[in-house]
Amino acid sequence: MSVAELLKNLIDLQILDKDIYDMKKWISEMPARLNALDDEMEAASSKSKEKDDELKRLQLKRKERELDLEQKENNIKKLQSQLYQVKTNKEYNALEHEISGFEADKSVLEEDILSIFDLIETAEKALEEAKKELEDEEKKIEIEKKKIEDEKKETDKSLSELDGKRKNITPLIDKKMLSRYERILSGKEGVALVPVVGENCGGCFMNLPPQIIDEIRLKKRVMACERCARILYAEEEK
Repeated sequence: MSVAELLKNLIDLQILDKDIYDMKKWISEMPARLNALDDEMEAASSKSKEKDDELKRLQLKRKERELDLEQKENNIKKLQSQLYQVKTNKEYNALEHEISGFEADKSVLEEDILSIFDLIETAEKALEEAKKELEDEEKKIEIEKKKIEDEKKETDKSLSELDGKRKNITPLIDKKMLSRYERILSGKEGVALVPVVGENCGGCFMNLPPQIIDEIRLKKRVMACERCARILYAEEEK
């Protein structure tokens, strides 16, 4: 087999292998993409839970204040009933003073409860918005995951087809050269064979000596870049 024929087969193989590399890389990155979607979902879920927790905290606080208010009102009623049973002005004034204290506490609690009602209303709206955002996020992520799964199926199918084509080409290449090519391929991100671009290597862009470029164009032997070790070839002039 001539060097020209060998390079042609290697070029055909490289085209397949670059596609195979890119597809396998995409598949290897798929778990990270799915994890990122799960993280987005977790963030939306956490936000909704935070809003729900805040609403429950406010509702509990309101309940506690209402119980305190009920207790103050009961104390006032109890003391008011005692006003008619006291026998001295001193005792009467003492009860009146105690009642005034409970009335003041009651007023503070009533204002606090009204304020909490406003906070609860705001929290309810925030929770409703968070739930809507969560619902929208769930739908978006479900669509995105389905898209990724469909792409995975298509990529697996394409990989199988490319593997079949690859098996038709590899027997046409000298075993030693194929071994050398695949060794370079594994360490160069799927690119073991590159064209000469101007006066440079198409892989690492190192400047190539004129005599090397001439030899590559003459196709007398297989040449490689001294820096990146990729096999070099000259593209056909159009």
